Amino acid sequence: MGPREPRTDDGVNETGRSRTRADGGIADTGGSVGAGPPTADSSGLAVTDATRRGVDGADLAERLGLDAADIEKRKRFSRLTPSDEETLSSLEPLLEELAPALVDEFYDHFTDHEETNAIFGRSSKGIEALKRTQRQYLTDLGGGDYGRDYFQRRARIGKIHDMLDLGPRVYFSGYSVYYEGLLNALADEARETAGVEPGSPGEEALSRFTDRLLPLLKLLLLDQQVAMDTYIDSYAEQMETEIERRRELTTEVSEEVEAPLEEIGAGAVNVAENADELAALAETQADRMGDVEAEVGTLSANVEEVAASAEQVAHVSADAERLAEEGVDAAGEARDTMEDIENATDEVTDDLDELRDRVGEIDEVVSVIDGIADQTNLLALNANIEAARAGEAGDGFAVVADEVKSLAEESQQRAGEIEALVENIQTGAEDTVESLERTEERIQGGVARVDEAMERLDSIAEAIREAASGVEEVARAADSQASTTEEVASLVEEASGEAAAVRRTVEEIAEAADAQRARLDRVTDSVGRLTDGSDR
Repeated sequence: MGPREPRTDDGVNETGRSRTRADGGIADTGGSVGAGPPTADSSGLAVTDATRRGVDGADLAERLGLDAADIEKRKRFSRLTPSDEETLSSLEPLLEELAPALVDEFYDHFTDHEETNAIFGRSSKGIEALKRTQRQYLTDLGGGDYGRDYFQRRARIGKIHDMLDLGPRVYFSGYSVYYEGLLNALADEARETAGVEPGSPGEEALSRFTDRLLPLLKLLLLDQQVAMDTYIDSYAEQMETEIERRRELTTEVSEEVEAPLEEIGAGAVNVAENADELAALAETQADRMGDVEAEVGTLSANVEEVAASAEQVAHVSADAERLAEEGVDAAGEARDTMEDIENATDEVTDDLDELRDRVGEIDEVVSVIDGIADQTNLLALNANIEAARAGEAGDGFAVVADEVKSLAEESQQRAGEIEALVENIQTGAEDTVESLERTEERIQGGVARVDEAMERLDSIAEAIREAASGVEEVARAADSQASTTEEVASLVEEASGEAAAVRRTVEEIAEAADAQRARLDRVTDSVGRLTDGSDR
């Protein structure tokens, strides 16, 4: 008969543990050494559908080391051979036939005892549901598959029994019902197969066999119970020794750690306080960096404005330098012109001097004319006198004499006018000469001033050139400063961001310090609880 599919239910034996524990023992209702009662949920049940679904047989088998090699090792040590497995597989029809009545007897046996009957109330499954899974458990014994899946199911059942807090004594005791039922069934099958008649020697031999084997099996069950109790007691004693050792170690560690913890706690408080102060300083620094960033931005704008102004001044200086050079050139031209005027004035003065000489000559001529006029006038007077003496014969001569006299008088008058004109010309020439002399003096002074202005213009031009050069340097420096200021502004902006990051980091450090202090407080409390627990 082939192997059965692996089961995922609890199995039947929710009334006992499948294994002993070495971590403090198992409390059971038979008084074996162990812990207290099982833990129940809010429903008051130790095993519910939810907790039952949470039990993983594969995980349990892995923790117990129930891999393929370990299972084979256990089989060899128990002398369970493949032939035995075939024999067990052949029992499946018999097990299916016996299961209903045998399971009823099994649960009747448990419900007859108060200590075991109370255990059924710890499971969410009712008796009938437990009986169904118990019958499945029995038929699985003849399933033919005794590999990893089989042992994982058994481990899962054992874990649920442990959750119900049923100890090995009750668990092994329950198997006496199975031993008796199965042994009697096998004996009946043998009688039937061999055709043994009631009262025959064969029937008596089988009865005697079962009557002698069953007590041995029951005694072996009791031996197993005592052995398990001994193992549990040993494990409990080892655990108590270990607990005591750990209690002493805990006390020592507590005593050794208490002072450092206090120091660390004080240090953590210090760190937290310093971190808070640092956070405040970082926040202030970040605010100041913001102000500096704004100021640098303003400075950058001012520097750029100065650079622009310097460029404008450079252009103005270049224009001034050009105008100064043009002024020097114009002054030179003016000096040349004034020198030409001075030369022309000298020539005019020379011409006036020559005119004065000519006027003198005219004056002399006028004097001669005036003398001639005087003589002519005298001659006319004499002619009139002679004409008067001549009478009518001298009338024509008198007329000529009058005309001559008139001409002489007119000549003398014109000569007087010429003389007056010459005097005016002389006076005007003298005034002109004086004006020209003053003009020459002024021109000479103007030339001197133009020379001085040219020297000053040269100095101004040189100064403007130097100023222009300086302004160009200032412009270049301003451009460089503007560039540098922009870089500084960028750096300040980065620094401001970094200051903000520092502030955030410091805040995180402060939070971490607070968290660390809280953790230290919890550690201190834990150490205190360990110390209190070791005292108990």
